[in-house]
Amino acid sequence: MTDGEQNQGQGRAPESTWEFCLSWGTAMIDYVEKAGHAVPTEEWALTLTEPDRLLVNVLLAAAIHQQASTSALAGEETNDVLLCAPQGRGVTGLLTQQALACVQGVPDQESTVRGRAERIALAEHAGRLDGRDRWERVLRVTCELAATVARDTAGQRYWETETPLHAFGAMYRRLLQHRQIANVLGEHDY
Repeated sequence: MTDGEQNQGQGRAPESTWEFCLSWGTAMIDYVEKAGHAVPTEEWALTLTEPDRLLVNVLLAAAIHQQASTSALAGEETNDVLLCAPQGRGVTGLLTQQALACVQGVPDQESTVRGRAERIALAEHAGRLDGRDRWERVLRVTCELAATVARDTAGQRYWETETPLHAFGAMYRRLLQHRQIANVLGEHDY
């Protein structure tokens, strides 16, 4: 992805690995919304509105960050993070097997300040009986969203294929280009 695509809504290019991870999360949410996927449940629609939308983004970013850290990838190298892979080695597997560990594994430092409050909230919701419902709802929607992106990128049996984020990035760029062309043509189609 280009810095502009990775940085939708931020106003500046991502600088740290964590910011690249947040950008990937934003791109996945944006892709699912723009690709015309039907909203599968009311829970999905409610969770992808603020403030829970930001929790979904941060949870996606935490899994991407964990995968990047495990693979010693930094900054733009997050393009090579595995979205999906056999034996749960990709982001989709981390979300289903170790989501809370991913959230807790993001280091608390200056470069990870964005999303810090959401990481704290996610960990607190997961740890409290009265917050479990919110944690579980955000986790379910995040897992479904990541699986939708993986299925669109790698096919129906996405968990059998090593598919890096740059494959998703290419598909996302094509979607944005097609939408831009459609918008231009629509303006002249009176």
